[in-house]
Amino acid sequence: MKKLSLLSLASVALMSLTSCLGSDVETYDNWRKQNEDYIASIDLNEYERYIPSWAPEHAIYMKWHNDRALTAGNLVPISTSTVRVKYELEDIEGNKLQNSYKANGDSIYESQVNTNILGFWAALTNMHVGDSVTMILPYQSAYGNYSSGSVLPYSDLIYHVKLVSVKAYERPDK
Repeated sequence: MKKLSLLSLASVALMSLTSCLGSDVETYDNWRKQNEDYIASIDLNEYERYIPSWAPEHAIYMKWHNDRALTAGNLVPISTSTVRVKYELEDIEGNKLQNSYKANGDSIYESQVNTNILGFWAALTNMHVGDSVTMILPYQSAYGNYSSGSVLPYSDLIYHVKLVSVKAYERPDK
C-alpha cells in the first residue's frame, strides 16, 4: 500500500513537471523564432557578415563605428591573447543584459580571447586595438539553446564593444 501511494504521488509530480516544461518549451519556441527572424532581417549593407575559417558554421555580423584605416596598423589579438575591452550587451528587444561597467568606475573587461563564447571570440580576432563595433551574434554562436544569467535560451546577442588593448599577446608553441 505504501509503495502504491508513493507511486501515485510520483506520477502526479511528474505530470505537474511535464505541464510546466511544456509551457517553457512553447515560450522558447516563440523566442527562438523571433531571434531567427531578427537574424534574417539584418541589413548586409550596414553589417559585414564574418565567418571564421576555424568555425565555418558560425557566422557573426559586425558594424564598425570608427575609420578602420586609422586602426589598420594596430595589433590584432589571436585566440590566446589577453585583451581588455569595454562592452555593453543587449538582446534583440533592447533589454540590457550585461556590461563591463562596475560600481567602482572601472569599465574594463579583461579575458583571454578563447575563453569567451564562440561569436565574441571570433569578433575579437577580427578587430584591431582601437576599433569600436556593434556585433550581432546569432544564438548558435552565443549560448545556443542554454541560458546564462539573464540571457535566455536561443538569444541572439548584440554587443557594443571597444577593443582597448591587447595586454598579453601569447603565441601558441610552434
